[in-house]
Amino acid sequence: MKLFQRVSLASRLVVVLFLVLAPLFTLLVFNSYQQYLSQKQNARENAARLVRVLKAAHGQTIEDAKAVLKSMAQLPAFQGPEGHRCDFLRAEFPHVFPRYSDIMLATATGKTICSVSASAELDDVSSRQFFQEALKKRDVGTGSYRFDPITGTPFVLLGAPVTNRQNKMEAILYASLSLANVEALPPTAQLSQDSVIFVFDSTGLILARYPDPEGWKGTRRIADAPIIRAAVNNLADEGILDLIGADGVQRMFAYTKIYKTQAQSVFLATGVPADVAYESAIASFRNDLLLLGATLLLVLGASWAGSKRLILRKLRRLEAVAERIKNGDLAARTEMRRSAGEIGQLGAAMDDMAQSIQGRIQELQRYGNELRDLKEMSDAMQVCATQDEVLAVVRQFALRLFPQQPGTLYLLHASGDHYESRTSWRDPAVKADFLPQDCWAVRRGKMYRVEATGHEPRCHHVDDPPPSSYVCVPLVVQGEMLGILHLENDKLSHSDEQPLAVAFAEHAALTLENLKLTEKLHAQAMRDGLTGLFNRRFMEESLLRETRRADRNDTPLSMIMIDIDHFKRFNDTFGHPAGDALLRGVGKMLQAEMRGSDLACRYGGEEFTIILPGTPLSSASEIAEKLRDKAQALEMAMDGRPLDRITISLGVASYPQHGDSWEAVLHAADMALLKAKTTRNRTVTYGIAELEIHKRIPRR
Repeated sequence: MKLFQRVSLASRLVVVLFLVLAPLFTLLVFNSYQQYLSQKQNARENAARLVRVLKAAHGQTIEDAKAVLKSMAQLPAFQGPEGHRCDFLRAEFPHVFPRYSDIMLATATGKTICSVSASAELDDVSSRQFFQEALKKRDVGTGSYRFDPITGTPFVLLGAPVTNRQNKMEAILYASLSLANVEALPPTAQLSQDSVIFVFDSTGLILARYPDPEGWKGTRRIADAPIIRAAVNNLADEGILDLIGADGVQRMFAYTKIYKTQAQSVFLATGVPADVAYESAIASFRNDLLLLGATLLLVLGASWAGSKRLILRKLRRLEAVAERIKNGDLAARTEMRRSAGEIGQLGAAMDDMAQSIQGRIQELQRYGNELRDLKEMSDAMQVCATQDEVLAVVRQFALRLFPQQPGTLYLLHASGDHYESRTSWRDPAVKADFLPQDCWAVRRGKMYRVEATGHEPRCHHVDDPPPSSYVCVPLVVQGEMLGILHLENDKLSHSDEQPLAVAFAEHAALTLENLKLTEKLHAQAMRDGLTGLFNRRFMEESLLRETRRADRNDTPLSMIMIDIDHFKRFNDTFGHPAGDALLRGVGKMLQAEMRGSDLACRYGGEEFTIILPGTPLSSASEIAEKLRDKAQALEMAMDGRPLDRITISLGVASYPQHGDSWEAVLHAADMALLKAKTTRNRTVTYGIAELEIHKRIPRR
């Protein structure tokens, strides 16, 4: 400090001014950095446009080839007999259509009968993608992308239907279209040095690459590369990523999907070295920094020249405040707003700048805390297994993110006719449930806000006395309204809570929708689509689990095999829709008669299986007789017409009494069922004689 006091006033002014301007120049550097990020984004968008142009050029090549092949198939020479077509094909096409590496003719059943190439194998192409597509659409079909290791070029098979004068399809003219012209795309794209363009499929096979000095074409050298995983796993058809390439170079990759079927996806991608792709942005940012540095030096030089005219006391005050701001005390102020002259104005400007920086930092801190809480909430929601767990997480983080705002989360009831409050916090002034027309956000399909000083109509699900202001945010996923997030806040109209509320609602909606989809897929995987009973796969998994439990607990496990008597005759008499209705009715009856731990499964066709954990053989036989009586009493009708009553036959067996594995016991129950079906409409329990025969059956 003594050394500082000994230097001249001009030197002290320069130091003070530097401290004053440092925060401002920090903001300017930050703005330059934002421009740098914007220029990087522009470079990425240019790369995306480039791959779209290349995709369009490639697509036009395919469409032109398809048009040529379609015209070839419509030539009059193909209207004649089969032999004449083949002669015409061999004589004319090799010279007229050199773009095709081979042209072949197949019958309408898919058998190849002739080819331009004498060495070509006459395969059956009925199962090929292009053949099926041409047969279905009666137009040119496109096959999957392949690579010919002999010629070293990618190709695709195209097939066009050949019809007679009565427009009846008689044959398929198909050709192997060489895609060597894919490698002609890079020169037209004017890529920078060390950039690559390549075409690959979902297995990592490189169909084309330019340049290709290492000979990667036709190999799977990039099968495990990050760009392959990113392209295959991305639900969108295109994307831009900064990744390390298979050659170890950090690149900006832009890719787009050019072909997609269930069996294969093909992508076209460009890879530009990151330092080349962002060269302009980096240079601009560097120039901005140099300009800001030069400006700072210029300002400091000017302050040195005008230091003689400044007042030492005010300078010291400015110096002190600047020092406090530099040390992180953003509440420091010069209190010189009313002072006249340039120093007073500088003090006022310094106060405004400190105020602005303080507000920005507080805002950034708040945004950072909110983003951290949202990420933590998202992580917690991802591991939730039930809706109640999701609702608990919603309440936990609503208390943290909206500390001064009472609120509730409404979800659409399973009936779809009303919304009900599933979780709430800080006693919001709302009703427990409401009809869709009671909320303006539901009516409009978007966020609805009522301000304290406004005159907007209020929602009918808000209690009296209503809150001075509130907002309703819809939970929408793919156009489906899942619920409403309701938040109350007296200062809502003057705050920035809406983006946070929208993000909060989006996270909750996506999690609830994913959970609902997971539950739906799980139910579909273990339920029979017609009867609603458990399917055979679930039955086998359950039997394995229950036999192990029976071994651990030393308890019996009984099984009942059921067959509907004369089901074929019933189908022939009343039709298959009536047969389906019968299966549904029997399935509904079985489900209604099951106890808590019992499982009713559809074994296949008109056969059903009942799994009775912890049930001895005698009790299982009684249950079987009860089911037989219920089946006889079953009344059904279809289109107002009563259907015949039905009977069922049942076979009963028990583990481990009738076998040492569930397969053996199920087989025993099936044997008992076969015996019951000899007279029908009865229950047979697997007996001693049947057991002796069954023991000779090897265990699977």
